[in-house]
Amino acid sequence: MSNKATGSSSQLIEQKFAMAKQSSHEAAIAGLKAAAVTAVCTAIPTFASVRMSKWAKANLGNPVAKTVIITYAAGMAYFIAGEKKVVELSRKHSLEAAHASRFKG
Repeated sequence: MSNKATGSSSQLIEQKFAMAKQSSHEAAIAGLKAAAVTAVCTAIPTFASVRMSKWAKANLGNPVAKTVIITYAAGMAYFIAGEKKVVELSRKHSLEAAHASRFKG
């Protein structure tokens, strides 16, 4: 294999690695935003229901129960939003690669 082909292959691998790193960063940011919004949107009704409902006060009165509800909702939102972003970016990058590699004759 010639040195030129090895250099371009190495450069292609580095470019793909940089693109994957950027995509994972974008997915983490999207997940973080979704988790923050979900935590706030879950905390407000959880705390309000404990103050207003006798059943909720009896069953969700301890701080651990409230924390578990909020944490589970935020965790699910983080992973769902992150996965959606990864799939979106994967589709975008594969379409870009397909358009770039088409025969232009």
